[in-house]
Amino acid sequence: MKIRHIILILCILLILYLAWLSSKSVLITNIIKQKRINFLLLGVDYVDHTMHSDTIIFVSYSPKQQVLNIVSIPRDAYVDVDFTKFKKLAEIYAFFYARTKSKKLAAKEFKTIIEEKLFLSSSTKIEIPYFFVVDYQNFEKLIDVIGKIKIFVEEPMHYDDYAGNLHIHFEPGTYYMNGKDALKFVRYRGQETDISRIKRQQVFIKSLLNKLFNPLFFYKLPIAIYYFNKCFITNMSFWEILNLTIEIKNLKHTNIRFSTLSGNSFRRYLEINKDQLNSLIEYLINDDFKISKNIHVVLKVYNATEYPKLAKQVAMFLRQNGYDVLSWGNWHKLQNKSKIIDYSQNEKLVSNLCNLLCINDVTSVFDHGSSVLQRNILIILGQDFLKENRIQSLAKSLYNE
Repeated sequence: MKIRHIILILCILLILYLAWLSSKSVLITNIIKQKRINFLLLGVDYVDHTMHSDTIIFVSYSPKQQVLNIVSIPRDAYVDVDFTKFKKLAEIYAFFYARTKSKKLAAKEFKTIIEEKLFLSSSTKIEIPYFFVVDYQNFEKLIDVIGKIKIFVEEPMHYDDYAGNLHIHFEPGTYYMNGKDALKFVRYRGQETDISRIKRQQVFIKSLLNKLFNPLFFYKLPIAIYYFNKCFITNMSFWEILNLTIEIKNLKHTNIRFSTLSGNSFRRYLEINKDQLNSLIEYLINDDFKISKNIHVVLKVYNATEYPKLAKQVAMFLRQNGYDVLSWGNWHKLQNKSKIIDYSQNEKLVSNLCNLLCINDVTSVFDHGSSVLQRNILIILGQDFLKENRIQSLAKSLYNE
């Protein structure tokens, strides 16, 4: 038999094998059937003789809408479980790890708690088939493989832990962070709440995704996927990771939506806001989610720059383009980056606004019931608004009016 015939047969067998793998994969089946893909991302740290989940992120991708939702869950969130005295999410992961001595088995049981205790509304259950777990050491390695990440530090960050040999010192400004510095940035809590630390983690994830989606990064993609598979503990196969990467590689930045589950503090816990959680679940279970015709969406424009009257000028511009602008004014502090805070879940409207104003930072807030007939979209104009070359002519026309 000739060599080329052997190669042809091997290729056919490989194709058949990959087709068989695809047919057995929930992820690939969901991509084909345009169904949501959900997974947990856990950042863990070894503290007090066990492994704690320092970072908890729920990720949901809709192939149909081509929207990636990244939802941060506070590690202090209260969950009522009856098999242990621990009620804080970070401690519940530690409990599972202490019992199993395995990050993978602990993550598997932990995601079940998220499904059955946190993301449960009436009889509806959000299924989370997959998880990723990364510790501090592997996080550093992965970032060093990817390359330095551009981060803008808004406020001074200073912390010294001589016992733990952790020293964090960043002044406001732009940094290109390697793995070691990136880890310091995402770990820093300071004197603030865990929500502040979550916001910094989201800033980092946005900058990381900007790098990964950059066409110039494409040549590094194969080795990045290889190290990603090595550095993360996951129940997702390499073939599934590859398919998911191909699926989202052309995802628009404006279709990456960040949100955070918030709530009220009591004792040493954070009690998650039930209305917000139910709104999120409603959004997730209905992938054909469409805003009711009875719900009216209004815009509010805020100026977070040193340029006077910018909010009013942009508001007038939006009204000229057919948008209902309810109000405008000054934001409570200066911001480097422009952003949109979406309370509406009207994907098409938000996408059109992003394209019109060239803003690609969107935060989604789920804190309303289905009966709310008016929902807001906040547009916060940062220092970058008048500096972007893509909107230079628009910015000049607005400012010179």
